[in-house]
Amino acid sequence: MAENDNTVKRYRKQIEDGKQFAISKFAKELLDVRDSLELALKHCDVEKIEGLEKIDEVKEQYKNICKGQEMTSEVMDKILSKFDVTQFDPIGEKFDPNIHEAVFVISAECEHPNDHVGNVMQSGWKIGDRVLRAAKVGIVKK
Repeated sequence: MAENDNTVKRYRKQIEDGKQFAISKFAKELLDVRDSLELALKHCDVEKIEGLEKIDEVKEQYKNICKGQEMTSEVMDKILSKFDVTQFDPIGEKFDPNIHEAVFVISAECEHPNDHVGNVMQSGWKIGDRVLRAAKVGIVKK
């Protein structure tokens, strides 16, 4: 009896260790995104921006901030793709409650047919073929 208890405890520990290892690999990859955000924040000196008087200097600072956000987004997408996490944009697809969450109805003239996605408020995400987050959409009703 004690031997069975020990075996069960050992297997439970192995399962927990496996879960922690899987999430730790993902978390380690996400640290690159965190580093990019930290770097962007270091270059985003609000006091310096407020002190700028020339519009060209403000524009240049703004462009740099936008470029930093774009680069961070690219790093994040690359990391997510390593773990088979993909974004989907269902515009024009037939409404499917398994992958779409209807948030509103579009009754005006729309290029898409009835019961199809006419607007995407928030794109959906999948891990492999499994839905991680349904897309929040507006459905065409004519």
